[in-house]
Amino acid sequence: MFLSDFSIRRPVFTVCIMLALVVLGLFSVRSLGIDQYPNTDIPTVTVSVIYPGASPESVKQDVVRKIEEAVNPIEKIKEISSTSQEGLGTLVIQFHLGRNVDNALNDVRTKIGQIRRDLPSNIEEPVISKFDPASLPVLSLVVQPDAKHQGMNDRELTRIAEDFLKRRIENIPGVGKVEPAGVSTREILVQIDPQKLEAQGLALGAVKSALASDTLAIPSGNLLQGSREVSVKVDAKARSVADFNHVIVGNKAGRPIELQEVATIVDGIKEKRSLARLGGKDVVALEIQRQVGGNTVAMVTAVEKALHELKPELQKQGVEVVTAKDNARFIIDNVEDVNVSIYVGGLLTVIIVFFFLKSWRSTLITSLTLPVSVISTFIVMRALDFTLNTMTLMGLSLAIGILIDDAIVVRENITRHAEMGKDHVTAAREGTAEIGPAVIATTLSILAVFVPVAFMGGIVGKFFFPFGIVVAFAVAVSLFVSFTLDPMLSAVWPDPEHEKSADGHVHYRGRNWIMRSVEAFGRVLDSWEQFYKKAIEWALQHRWTVMGAGGASFFLAMALSGLLGNNFMPDFDRGDLQVTFKTEPGASLSTTREKALALETTIKNVPGVELTYTTIGTGLNGTVNSGGIYVKLKEGRRPNHVKIRRQIREGFRAVPGVDAAVGPVSDWGMAFPIMVAVQAPERDAVIQAVPLVKEALKSVPGAVDVTTSLDSGKPELRLVIDRKAASDLGVSPALVAQMVRPLVDGEKVAKYEDEKGEQRDVRVRLADQERRFATQLANMTVVSTKDLGGGKHPLVRLNQVVRFEEGLAPAKLQRHDLMEEVEVNANFDGSTLGEVSAEAAKKVAELKASGQLPEGVRVEFLGQTRDSKETAGYMGTSLLLAVFFIYFVLASQFESFKLPVAIMASLPLSMVGMVLMLLVTGDSMSMMTSIGMILLMGLVTKNAILLVDHALHLEREEGISRRQAIIRAGTVRLRPILMTSFAMIGGMLPLFLALGAGAEMRAPMARAVVGGLITSTLLTLIVVPVFFELLEDFTLAKAWAWTRRRLGMTVAEPVPLPPLAEAPDA
Repeated sequence: MFLSDFSIRRPVFTVCIMLALVVLGLFSVRSLGIDQYPNTDIPTVTVSVIYPGASPESVKQDVVRKIEEAVNPIEKIKEISSTSQEGLGTLVIQFHLGRNVDNALNDVRTKIGQIRRDLPSNIEEPVISKFDPASLPVLSLVVQPDAKHQGMNDRELTRIAEDFLKRRIENIPGVGKVEPAGVSTREILVQIDPQKLEAQGLALGAVKSALASDTLAIPSGNLLQGSREVSVKVDAKARSVADFNHVIVGNKAGRPIELQEVATIVDGIKEKRSLARLGGKDVVALEIQRQVGGNTVAMVTAVEKALHELKPELQKQGVEVVTAKDNARFIIDNVEDVNVSIYVGGLLTVIIVFFFLKSWRSTLITSLTLPVSVISTFIVMRALDFTLNTMTLMGLSLAIGILIDDAIVVRENITRHAEMGKDHVTAAREGTAEIGPAVIATTLSILAVFVPVAFMGGIVGKFFFPFGIVVAFAVAVSLFVSFTLDPMLSAVWPDPEHEKSADGHVHYRGRNWIMRSVEAFGRVLDSWEQFYKKAIEWALQHRWTVMGAGGASFFLAMALSGLLGNNFMPDFDRGDLQVTFKTEPGASLSTTREKALALETTIKNVPGVELTYTTIGTGLNGTVNSGGIYVKLKEGRRPNHVKIRRQIREGFRAVPGVDAAVGPVSDWGMAFPIMVAVQAPERDAVIQAVPLVKEALKSVPGAVDVTTSLDSGKPELRLVIDRKAASDLGVSPALVAQMVRPLVDGEKVAKYEDEKGEQRDVRVRLADQERRFATQLANMTVVSTKDLGGGKHPLVRLNQVVRFEEGLAPAKLQRHDLMEEVEVNANFDGSTLGEVSAEAAKKVAELKASGQLPEGVRVEFLGQTRDSKETAGYMGTSLLLAVFFIYFVLASQFESFKLPVAIMASLPLSMVGMVLMLLVTGDSMSMMTSIGMILLMGLVTKNAILLVDHALHLEREEGISRRQAIIRAGTVRLRPILMTSFAMIGGMLPLFLALGAGAEMRAPMARAVVGGLITSTLLTLIVVPVFFELLEDFTLAKAWAWTRRRLGMTVAEPVPLPPLAEAPDA
């Protein structure tokens, strides 16, 4: 072959090429980031609109629906989801993969800009940004007093957290957003006394205007003083909180009225809408998100470095920062475990090769393929901007046994030629040339498998793209090394000569226990060769028995596969759990806190729990009646995470008035694995259908934590305006709203610069004791538009123009693709996702068939149920393409359409071991096992190719019969086949055992591959030779003759035609 011949002639050049690959790889790996999963880069845009004081229904009708209708025509939108809650509307617009997210962002911004004047005038400007579903808080920091300052109050802690620490962290590269939780933000409260305001004949508007105008600093031009110019500024800013008492809000009988006469000024805190608790205590926390597409580990590392640098300054202020939650820790442990798996797998592979090759020099030559191939892969990872994540490193770990395969086969064949008496250079050339086509075919079969994997569609395709590319590139480099470095080293650095005993075994000088073990293993291999020769002879004599047994084992495996169950992803123990909970609609923050305390107590009583970190009212759609509890589990010996989840779930039943669910921590938030969307054009139809769907889901065995996003309604006090009375009294609805909202909810009307130069809000609002009952609001007054003369306007009491009605209103409204929606969610326990989803779908179908669901209601399964179906479709397509590509490779290699069929007979045989192994280990079918199954398609054909290729070589070159060629090829190729199979199994053994962080997620893939390799290797050595010989006997003519005999068909003998009569003479 050209490559091997060139490498043997130019050894220095060959070594330089290898060193160049290694050096470039080492430089590349230094710049690779570390993350848990590949960046899927889902094109998603989020729109948030604050509508102060608006009810969820108003937010939906006045803001959300208008924006939905505006952006809906934008091309390549996949789905639009929206949530409307008190004072806030949020839309999440997801585009189809391939859509440029920056262009999509601009399109959304343009569409909203076109309808901006149709939206309410008092909304804040819509915030439009790129959204990363994985951009949830990855680091939670708690700011607390140190040992010397335990008396520090929450307001001072909040000042340090918000004004100092938050700003420093936001400037760190990679940090996306820092959200405070549990803070007590300083605020100047102007608490209006309605009776005093009325007594002075003033309206609320006068107070608001006075505060806004009397606390300003206004530039007033310049003065020219000789050669200097001096700027002039009128500064009316308050120098202290007490200064607000003297703000003039009006006059009465020529006497100015100060603010202190109608209101009380309080240096207080903003009303809390969030809470954080660590270890059972209320704390001030910072929830840190990474930037869209950012790297978690790099961001957390940068934050930790900044905190270390800020430590002296924090100590001066009397605080310390502790970490409540750190997602990067698991990622680092996970990556380190995969790295260990690579090292250990590589070492086991080298040991296995040493026992087969019986030479440390041959082992070293062969094993050099591993570091060169693995390190070179970092070059393409750097070029494609991949990270060192679970998928890329798992690809390398799984490939360890594969990478050395080509080198094993080449080196073994070179050694065999050397043992035939050829000199080392000739042996290296001819051995490589002889086995080269087969090695190329085996490598191309692997590439044929991973190319479809790398280019699968959907999110799963994005997820596995780095995996497929990494394995494919590493395998391609290993082929290059096997054809260059291996034959060159075999030629210039051959094994030393050793004496052989009478039985042909090598005797090593200075024998030790290692070499004695190697010799013993060699004798075992010899016995296996003898046994295999007899087995293959027997199989060729009983061909239909062998084929029947092979077919029966395959169909038995397919029947048993139904016992495996199906999950989207394997469940794995990452050392923590996540609890989500919500209390009754309308519950206050203090009520929710009490329920959270009860949940925390329940969790702490479960063995294996180390600490809890609770947040309430945080996140994109956080409310004061909902929250989450992060549960960190103890390291070392403790109950299984599944058992802990069950105990926590059982304990929650004793906590009334709260819906709580416990599940694994998800990098995309705690999305329930089973999510059922109930949708309809009208909300009433949805409300009628949700209880039916919820009860149906509750009746499914294995479904737990069944909850809905539908609430029973938050208590609401409606002020219904009597339009006639309002018109008669000169009061417009707008005037009522402008008066009520500031008094109840409060309104920021000015800024106060405190002693540290920080801007604080000045808020006008009724005192707490004045805004508790409807009767208090009824006595409030509003200024009429009627003119009594002299610029005077009468005051009208609120109860003169409105009536008060109590009722219930939804706290949150959801929509999906312009339809009303409510979600019914559940976890599963004791069953697989596939079993629970299938039964749930059956129950929903029964509801539809019985006509119980209202007309127009649509029920869709989302979450992992939908993901599993989509993944199964993509995986099935990839598997089919892999089989086709393997066939095309083999047909091209052997110039035959028939021979590939014999080789591919090994494919179904691998399913036998895969199914049996998964049953033994208790794993279910999942995305990981599906990838393992596709990987098997490429691996099992390697052995069959080696066997069939050599049989054809013997048959054509030596002119022997096919049966003799098969028997000889089997005995000759047994060692390399066993060696490559053992090497692949050894390389995957660390993943198989699942001993490290997150290893349970990776283990099913390795177990599927190992199980398939074991049975496919054993059965391939028997079934493929039999099928290969049967193909020789198969022709269309023989098949037709056999069919005729079976059916008793006969063919009439040909009847000779009489001779033609001669034409008469003319």
